[in-house]
Amino acid sequence: METENQNFQKSSMCSFVPEQEYTEGRRKLMSWLNQQMKIHLLDGRVLVGTFVCTDKDAHIILSSCYEYFNEKDLDTGESRLLGLVMIPGRHIISIHTDVQQTSEQSINTSNSDQT
Repeated sequence: METENQNFQKSSMCSFVPEQEYTEGRRKLMSWLNQQMKIHLLDGRVLVGTFVCTDKDAHIILSSCYEYFNEKDLDTGESRLLGLVMIPGRHIISIHTDVQQTSEQSINTSNSDQT
């Protein structure tokens, strides 16, 4: 008879996928983990926080998240600390990475670098 620990080890080994076999999209998502993101919402608010995870419905979870009521508040620094937040994908207009850099790079899934 196998113990539960042995069963767990077998099932864990079966689900392992070597990094080189990940799809390009999954590798890109993994590179964004623990990176600063700025997310613009439909109602005009801007959320800035650390990217933690996402799911198939495009919900995004940010940690250490700050809320700005509009783009102008980003310049003035007027914000409110929210902490850990889940943002439904249907409320997201745009997502930006590298918030601290002056030349922000927008994440645009429909305009990939395919030529």
